Amino acid sequence: MNNDLPLKPVADEAASPPSTPAPAWLAFVAAWLGLLTLIASIVLLLLPGSHDPRAELEHAKPYSAADRFFPVPVYMSVVTLFIAIVVLRQMRHEPRPLADGLVAQRVQAWAGIILSLIAIGIFYAVAAHRVGPR
Repeated sequence: MNNDLPLKPVADEAASPPSTPAPAWLAFVAAWLGLLTLIASIVLLLLPGSHDPRAELEHAKPYSAADRFFPVPVYMSVVTLFIAIVVLRQMRHEPRPLADGLVAQRVQAWAGIILSLIAIGIFYAVAAHRVGPR
């Protein structure tokens, strides 16, 4: 047995400063952006689609209203998910049970995530239906 090299404990690093939770308005924005994303994806259902996609891709005809509007709910859903995940992630080191204000922020963040996921399902279903076989 070699006792020359005993295992040494890992040096304790300085404790990191406590994390600051996201501001309350950020959770509020996440919930409302989720709702606006859902509304935008429903509006996408109502917009007229393209009649001649080949001509649109060849720039012989202008893009349809649905094609020009499609990026709006897509990017809104990404921003909504990002903001809501930031709110939830910064809350993870808070002592439990959470204060009432933090519980409300968590509910708002989850509402934004759920509404955004429903919107994602809608606009991808619309895209698959319009592009799919006819």
